[in-house]
Amino acid sequence: MTSVLAPRRPKFEEFYASHESAEAAGRVRHLLDVDRALTAVMEAEFPWWSDEVAYRFKSLAAVWRRECAHLSSIRDMVLHPAYQQIIGMGKDALPLLIRELDRNPDHWFWALRAITGEDPVRPEHRGDVRLMAQDWVDWARKRGLTL
Repeated sequence: MTSVLAPRRPKFEEFYASHESAEAAGRVRHLLDVDRALTAVMEAEFPWWSDEVAYRFKSLAAVWRRECAHLSSIRDMVLHPAYQQIIGMGKDALPLLIRELDRNPDHWFWALRAITGEDPVRPEHRGDVRLMAQDWVDWARKRGLTL
């Protein structure tokens, strides 16, 4: 049964098999490989998590990245519906957000503050996404959160 919160996985294989463009087919093959790799990592790293939580987070994060990549306004980024839905996931999203920051620093700080009520970013690190991300990763490690 498919949850309302977790959309049905796209059938990349079907598209790949029927698509005539070699370039597009290569991109789809790459997406399929990435999806399989990420799924394997999530299952290995977070066996206690439901697939729906991890898949919902990945799906929302992908939408947010795609639709906000061109934006320069942090305000517009954090008000994006996908970002707001991630915040709405609450503490279930916390380890996934920290892991994202550890692997690929991005503007997840607003979401982390909203979920935790904390802000471990040192004043001298503000404005430097990599250093801000490291402050959050350190914060999570000190609290024993799995990355």
